[in-house]
Amino acid sequence: MAIEVTMRHSDVRIEALKEYAEARMARLQEKFPKVTSINIVIDVDAKKHMYMAEVVANRLGETAVGAKEFSESAKSVIDTAAARAERQLLKMRVKARKGTVRKQRAASKKN
Repeated sequence: MAIEVTMRHSDVRIEALKEYAEARMARLQEKFPKVTSINIVIDVDAKKHMYMAEVVANRLGETAVGAKEFSESAKSVIDTAAARAERQLLKMRVKARKGTVRKQRAASKKN
């Protein structure tokens, strides 16, 4: 699985922040093994002292999740965006499982 971390509008490339984002996204991938790639974009607004993190996870060839968060702390924005992406992936997993159960019930002889 590919994890891509991109920093935008930042003069200084913060390696510790990139490593933290990669570690957080790796935990997300452990919970959802069907995720093929995760892209996270961290944008820094120097005037407002705000961070923006956008997480896009691709699941089996389709875009599964797009989560965007704003905060004053870099690590908290990564955590909240990852938590939102996790909730969305869980919802997609539940919907996918319910769909297969419905198809099996419709194909059974009892109906």
